[in-house]
Amino acid sequence: MQTLACVVKRHACWGALACLSVFVSVAAAVTTATLIGPDLNAQTVEVASLSDGTLHYFDNQRTLQSSTIDGFVQLRSVGGEDGGGRSPAVGVWLTDGQRFTGDWVGPTPDGLGLRWRHPLVGTVAVPLDEIARVNWVADEGLVAQRGEPTADTVTFTNGDTLSGFVSSVTDQGIELVPDTGGAGSEAVTIPFGRIVSMSLSNPDRLTADPYHRVSLVDGTRIWADRLRITGDYVYCRVIPPGGTEMELKAPITELARIDFWAGGLRLIDLAELPMRTTTEARVFGLSMPVRLTGPGIKMHAPTAVVFDLPDGAVRLSAVAELDSQGAPADIADWSDFQVVVSVQSTEAGRFQVTGSEPIVWINTPISGPGLTI
Repeated sequence: MQTLACVVKRHACWGALACLSVFVSVAAAVTTATLIGPDLNAQTVEVASLSDGTLHYFDNQRTLQSSTIDGFVQLRSVGGEDGGGRSPAVGVWLTDGQRFTGDWVGPTPDGLGLRWRHPLVGTVAVPLDEIARVNWVADEGLVAQRGEPTADTVTFTNGDTLSGFVSSVTDQGIELVPDTGGAGSEAVTIPFGRIVSMSLSNPDRLTADPYHRVSLVDGTRIWADRLRITGDYVYCRVIPPGGTEMELKAPITELARIDFWAGGLRLIDLAELPMRTTTEARVFGLSMPVRLTGPGIKMHAPTAVVFDLPDGAVRLSAVAELDSQGAPADIADWSDFQVVVSVQSTEAGRFQVTGSEPIVWINTPISGPGLTI
């Protein structure tokens, strides 16, 4: 079973965006996309342009609409699908929700950060205390976490891990003080050739500033403002971590989605939130752990996962789907299950998925910090 799930998070309201009247030629280039409002209901539209905080689009009746973007929470599936979530791609994940795919450049001169180069954004320097995870090698999908990490962890190419405290990054590798349970441990240097990934135990620092989040099809996510879509390009001002503001110009085909500030509402993928399993899933005695694949959550056997929701979560939207790829032809005859959604131990709904109805949409109000599926 694969779910794609989001919640809406309420922040302090921000001043209304200016609504300026402009003329849009019907003959101008349009891009098909999905537009989502605060009720998390989606509509397919054709985007004509975005400027001065106003989105110009054709609705499903082919009527040209002009609406301020603070009336929406997300524009998605623009140039392609979002490659984000806990993607296995090579890249660096930041504690403020940004992430950059591309190429590892090297450490910062002081060894307390690293530099990463993206073909469209440019080179960014990220301090170690703002890093959540770095993938030097793409993996096949991440096993669900059982909570927030309490130590820095380096994963080796042979699958082994070593935990402790990452003190610096050098040209030779990662300097890590192993967690041996006692005092006096000395730092060891782990060469990059032996490293797959590094996870740091820095707390999340989701920004409350009124920036939009721009996601590219390669999984890159950036905080930005001054959004503009004209013709075949999207433009914005990028707010990199602790660096100088940068101007981004990208082909519309590289744009996956835009999460609008929306006057205090944000759409957050569940796959980005702390998650833990409460019961182990087993099939014929074999463990089948929950896996995170991009924005999806895969459950192969009866189990339950718990998410720590941010303050102000008000609505859950998800797609529960039977993954029948590679399954026997008679799967529709015997495959059915229920998705049970609860908040603070109070059931919010049960949703039946069967072989004859393999896709079920979930859209329900929620309230409380603990969500169980």
